[in-house]
Amino acid sequence: MGTLIEFELKKILGNRAGMVSCALVLAMLLALTVLDYTTAVTRDFFTGEVVHGAEAQKSARGLQEMHAGQLTDERVADDAAALDRANQLGEEVPGLYELDNQQIIDTYGLEFWQQTRAVAEDGYYMEVVGTLDSASPRATSLRDGAEARIEGMLDQGFWGYFRYSDVEKAYWRNLEDGISWPMEWGYMQGWHDVLEWKAFSGLAVVAVCIALSGVFAGEYRDRTAAIVLPTRQGKRALPAAKVAASLIFTTAYWLLLAGLVIGLRVVLYGADGWDLPLQVSQGLDVPYPLTVGQAVVLAYALGYLVALGMSALALLISSKVRSTMPVAAITMAFVFMGVLGLFMTPAAKIALLTPFTGLSYAYDYMVSYAAGPLVADLPTVLAVLYGAMLVAFTPLAMRAFKRHQVA
Repeated sequence: MGTLIEFELKKILGNRAGMVSCALVLAMLLALTVLDYTTAVTRDFFTGEVVHGAEAQKSARGLQEMHAGQLTDERVADDAAALDRANQLGEEVPGLYELDNQQIIDTYGLEFWQQTRAVAEDGYYMEVVGTLDSASPRATSLRDGAEARIEGMLDQGFWGYFRYSDVEKAYWRNLEDGISWPMEWGYMQGWHDVLEWKAFSGLAVVAVCIALSGVFAGEYRDRTAAIVLPTRQGKRALPAAKVAASLIFTTAYWLLLAGLVIGLRVVLYGADGWDLPLQVSQGLDVPYPLTVGQAVVLAYALGYLVALGMSALALLISSKVRSTMPVAAITMAFVFMGVLGLFMTPAAKIALLTPFTGLSYAYDYMVSYAAGPLVADLPTVLAVLYGAMLVAFTPLAMRAFKRHQVA
């Protein structure tokens, strides 16, 4: 059996189109990571100078570290006062809003810019004070502001179209209750980017499906099925070896891709912040009581399960057709049609069950599915769906292959 699996792995690796696809996806994700780092541009808060590349990243880190610490009631009250003061100064100075950053520095000085425009455009103040302002009147604690913000989203519904049932609202409130307060803020840019880019792992799913497109179909196309399958080994061991080799390849490629993409981000940005609350990275309207590191592990584990489920689908299609083209076309359509489905609002929650969009929204938004008293969030539904595809489609693929050899 081991020899058969090794032989089938070599055949998968011999699929030139599949290997090119896998290599291109890996190279593209790594290149985009480097490009994202090297092309960064920002205005340094401490000097007022425009900086690029590594210096821009260093400047952004310094700004985030300046905000590090526990967000106590006293701390956020000071932050709200700082933003109010910045807005007040902006209104008191005629024509200030018509000036760009450099013009403000040249005209009024660096310190004035630091107290006004720099504060007003700082994402930290917009997130924290904006959350306080979710309550009316303004909340005096970040916890109360976050609860009001999430409650407003529950009342509005997902995308303003899908209304939450009472059991769904209770589900999300229960998750929210698990968040620890006061929250710790800090630098976590590397892990933030890892989570922001998790949707692009859907491209890896496409590459894997292309690589597996010839596992069964290749035997039909090359007319080798009639030779190898009538044997005892061919009937019993070969289909299982093909499935095993396919899943081993999917696992190895996923681990390689996740390891390199995450590893490169950590090397460029640092590993700081993995133990910070998820809300620091993804927003205070996220109710998941997770750390950033836990969310990364769960998101990429979910991506791996999705990849396995899609691999099983590719194998099932491959066992039914004589050409590799339909395998690649159908799986690609399945992955990317979800993106188009988001433009049709009534179909959005169905579109979110496809790999690309599903991985993009997982752990970032309050997407839930209810059936009577039962509620499940998007990651849970994705795990169940693609786990079921893996369990159901692999034996069906082997069965179809065996029936073909009898025919």
